[in-house]
Amino acid sequence: MTAQMQVLTIAKRIYSNGLVIASLGNVSCREKEDIIAITPSGIDYEDLTVEDIVTITLQGKVVKGDHTPSSETPMHTLIYRERPDIQGVVHTHSIYASAFSVVNREIPVDMVEVAAHVGGRIPVAPYRLPGTEDLGRQALTVLQDRRACILQNHGVLAIGETLEKAYKAAAIVEIAARIHILGSLIGVPREIPSEDIQKLRRMYFA
Repeated sequence: MTAQMQVLTIAKRIYSNGLVIASLGNVSCREKEDIIAITPSGIDYEDLTVEDIVTITLQGKVVKGDHTPSSETPMHTLIYRERPDIQGVVHTHSIYASAFSVVNREIPVDMVEVAAHVGGRIPVAPYRLPGTEDLGRQALTVLQDRRACILQNHGVLAIGETLEKAYKAAAIVEIAARIHILGSLIGVPREIPSEDIQKLRRMYFA
């Protein structure tokens, strides 16, 4: 599957699963070492076609496509330049995870899926203006060896060695946020012990 088709597939999936609305959020996939495919700016996911996906260099120059690339292009390109191992990036504005973002609170590892597919507690990157490289820089600082973080007052950022892994991490962040909030209404959520988190990483994270 081409990088453009992968981007379209995941963009449709985050829309259908309620992780974004309209044209909010963005998806990208590495095509070559210095080329990525990325969602366009201002086109609703419901209407998106593969021809709408924009191909750009890691300096943000359009190689193929008739549309303006996502307004978060600087964040995406910085991540790909700094992390050659990363092949996919997903940014969502999912509701429950965004609730954590506005109170600047990380999501603990209450569920095995968080350890297995995100890699540990989901940290919060300090607020930076959207559409800037600094937003991506702050995210990379807190991500370390994890696949997802919360962007303060903004949403969720997920990365992966494949675009599918980035998508799965973004989806699990939202599930974990929702379950933690609901669990807190019933009682006190219990976090998985740190030694078990490391075991789960070894079992599933690769």
